[in-house]
Amino acid sequence: MGETRSRKRPWLAALLSAIAPAFGHLYLRRWLRALGWLGVTMLSSVFVPDATLDALVSGQSFAWLDAAPLLAVSLLSVLDAYRLAVVNNYLLRVRSAGTEMAVCPDCGRPVEDDLDFCQWCGTTLDEAEADEPARHDVQ
Repeated sequence: MGETRSRKRPWLAALLSAIAPAFGHLYLRRWLRALGWLGVTMLSSVFVPDATLDALVSGQSFAWLDAAPLLAVSLLSVLDAYRLAVVNNYLLRVRSAGTEMAVCPDCGRPVEDDLDFCQWCGTTLDEAEADEPARHDVQ
């Protein structure tokens, strides 16, 4: 069963992640990543005082410095969702161009010819692959 990808709106992914960490990742259909962001959010709430958590839930005023761990995780989640949407759109544009290009043997994403590693997943390319990368028709 092949995975179908469609263009995603980076601003919408960022906005959804700003509402709640992982919502943007759910929009991007990155289920495990969304679960990871939920876990990191719950873990960071351990470092926030209970009074601040109660004030956040009830809408009362609170010290912003006390909520810094949750705010940092939220900001990182927004940036990650935005970046994932941009990369997804780039890959779709490259694949739809129908050009022949070097492809990483591990993740299947396009690799720049002058690198000894995949810029997407970090897989080290063999000397033979680095000198003369396998060419594939990207669909």
